[in-house]
Amino acid sequence: MRASRSVVVTPVLVVGALMVGACTDAPASRDAGGSGASADSLVSVSFDAPRSISAMTVVGAAPILAIAPDGVRATAWVSAPNGGTDGRLHVMVSPRNDSGSVVRELTDALGPIEPHGEAPPKLAWVARAGVGNTLGALYVVGKVIPGRRFPVSALRFVRSDDNGSTWSAPVTVTDDTTASVADGAHFGSHNFHALHGAPDGTFHVAWLDGRAGKSAVYTTHSTDGGKTWAPNVRVVATSSPMTEACPCCRTAIAADAKGTVYLAWRAVIDADTSSGKATPAPAPAPAPAPAGGNPHAQHGAGGTRTTIRDIVVSRSSDRGQTWSAPVRVHNDDWVFDGCPHAGPSMAVDDAQTLHVAWWTGKPGAAGVYYTQSRDNGLSFAPATPLGVAKASQPAHVQLAVVNQTGAPSRVLAAWDDGTLRVPQVVMRTSGNGGQSFAEATPISEAGPAAAFPVLAVDASHGAVMVAWSQQAAEAAQAAAKARPNMKDPKASMPLPSVGNTQVLLRTGVLKTGGTKQASTSEAFAPVATGDLAPAYGVRVVHGARTGDSLEVSAPGAVTLVNVWATWCTSCREEMADLDTLHHAYASRGLRVVAVSVDQGSQDKIVRYATGEKLSMSIAHDPANRIQSLFGVVGVPETYLIDATGRVTWKTSGNIHGALPAARSAIEAALAASNANITVPSR
Repeated sequence: MRASRSVVVTPVLVVGALMVGACTDAPASRDAGGSGASADSLVSVSFDAPRSISAMTVVGAAPILAIAPDGVRATAWVSAPNGGTDGRLHVMVSPRNDSGSVVRELTDALGPIEPHGEAPPKLAWVARAGVGNTLGALYVVGKVIPGRRFPVSALRFVRSDDNGSTWSAPVTVTDDTTASVADGAHFGSHNFHALHGAPDGTFHVAWLDGRAGKSAVYTTHSTDGGKTWAPNVRVVATSSPMTEACPCCRTAIAADAKGTVYLAWRAVIDADTSSGKATPAPAPAPAPAPAGGNPHAQHGAGGTRTTIRDIVVSRSSDRGQTWSAPVRVHNDDWVFDGCPHAGPSMAVDDAQTLHVAWWTGKPGAAGVYYTQSRDNGLSFAPATPLGVAKASQPAHVQLAVVNQTGAPSRVLAAWDDGTLRVPQVVMRTSGNGGQSFAEATPISEAGPAAAFPVLAVDASHGAVMVAWSQQAAEAAQAAAKARPNMKDPKASMPLPSVGNTQVLLRTGVLKTGGTKQASTSEAFAPVATGDLAPAYGVRVVHGARTGDSLEVSAPGAVTLVNVWATWCTSCREEMADLDTLHHAYASRGLRVVAVSVDQGSQDKIVRYATGEKLSMSIAHDPANRIQSLFGVVGVPETYLIDATGRVTWKTSGNIHGALPAARSAIEAALAASNANITVPSR
C-alpha cells in the first residue's frame, strides 16, 4: 500500500470480452419446495452465453450490479495487479443497448479496495430532482496495523452524476474513530455493508460495527446524493434482545414507495430467549468460503453459551432515525457458535410486499429459503425451501422483483448451490408473487467453483442480469493451499487478495412458461453415522505417532478422528478433552488423531501442540483432503471409526458437551474390536 496514494479515476479501454461455452445442465437442489405452480403462473429467463467482463482487467472478484430506472446498467468488480491485494474498483456503465460503455478504475487515497465476496463493493441508483440519476458506490478500504491481528477498515462512498464518466472524491460514512491509527477518523471495525437507493432519492447504508465491543448493526443515510451523511444510528440498543449481530454475514436494505425502510441481518440469539424450539447442542461450522470469499470466520460465541443464528428484520418509517424491534423471518433455530459468511437478501414490490431469502446451516434442513411479509415486516409467511438438503455449504442468495400492472410481481432468486460438492449458480423464478416457484435452472456451468452471485433486473424492459465470481476447482484448491493461514493466534491477517478469479456475466429476458428440471449431479453428502469411512491417510507431525502416515480407517483399528484448525476458537477449547480421551483409552487400542486443516507449513501446528503439551497424534492436511472425502461441513468435527471401518459416532462443534456420548461409543467400539469381526469390503 502506498502511503502517498491519491484519489484516481482512470479511464479503461473496453476490449472484447472473452466468451465461455454455454452452460450445461446443473443440479436442482434436493428439496425443490414450492414448485407446484400452474403453467400460466410460471416465468423463466432466456439467457445469453456467459462472458468474462473481468477479462479487460485479467482477473476480477466481488461483482455487483445495479440498473437505473431508465435502464442504464452499472456493473462493478475489484481487480488488482497480478491478482494481489492492491484492489481497484472497476465500474462499467452501459446504456440499455450496451453501446458506448464507460469503464472507470477507481482507487482510494486511504488504501486498497477489498475484494471480499460476502462484503463486495455495492452500487445503487437514486433519482434526484434537478440532477437526474446519481450512481453511488460503497466499498471497504483495509489497513494492516502492526501488532494487530486483524486489519482495520474504512467504509467509503463515491458518486457519479453523469452515468459513470466522472466520480466524486471518496467520503467516509462512519463517524467513530480508532485510537492510535493513522487516519483514525476513517478506520474502525466496519464491514458487511449494504447500500440501497430508495424511491424518495435517499441513499441508505447499513453495516456491522464493532465500536462497542460485540458486533452490532449500524445505519446512516444521505438525502443529497451521498455528499453528506447523517449521524450513525445503532439499530438495536445494547439493553435489548438480539442486539448482537453475527459478525461476518452481510446486511441487506430495502425500501418501499411509502417511505418504509427495511433492514435484515443474521442475529445472535440466546437460546433461552428464542422460541424455545432450539436444541441446545453444537451445530456444524461452515465450510471454508468459496473462491473470492473471506475464509476468516470469527466466532461470536463460545464456552457454555448456546446461541442461535437466525435472520431478523427491522423497519423504520423515519429514514432510519429509529428502528422497530427485530422480528425473525422464520424460526430456523439454528444453534451455532460461529460465522457462516452468508447473509440475507430483500426486495419490496409495488404492493408493499416484503420478500426475503436466506441460507441456514441447520442440520437436516440446510439450504436456501424464501418468505414474504404483507404487513410491513410484523409477521412472515411460512418459509418456502428453494434449495434444501440434509447438509449444505454456505450459499449466498440474491432476490429481485419485477412489478406487473394489475398482476402479482415476478420474483427471482439466484444463489450458489451449497448442497453440491462444487457450488454452482442456479436460479428459481416465480410469476405469482412468490406463491410458487419454477424448478431450478443452471446459470453457471458445472465443474468450476462459482460463488457469490449478484442479480439485477430492468423492470421496464424485462431484462435480467446475473454475475458471479468463478474459478476452476483445481485452481481454487491450489490457491487455498498456497494461501498462508493468518488465523494462527500468533499471526496477523493480511488484506484479501483477488487471486486468479474471473467475473462472469449473463444477461437475459423474462418470458412466460415453465422451466425444465435440472439434471442430477454430485451432491454434497457428509459422511454419516453408519457409513463406511473413506480411505484416508494423513501424516502425523506431533505426538503419539509422529512421522507415521496414519490410515484412519485401518482394518482392526478403532480411531477417533478430529478435524480442527489453530484459528478455530472451539477447536482450541476442545484439545484438552481430546487429549484426555487419548490418555484414557490409548492402552486399550484407541487411536486419537487430530487432523489440522491449517494452510501453509506445519510449524504453527507443531508449535501450538508443543505449547499445549498434547500427547495424542496431531496430523496436518494443508490441502484439506479430509473435507472432500468426509464431507466436513466445518471445524471442529469428530468421527469415531470402529474396527470394521465404519463410522459409529459423530459430533459437530466442540466435543466437550458430548463427552459422555463419546465415551460410551468408544467403550462399545473397543469391546467390539475384541470380538470376532468381519471387515466389510469397500
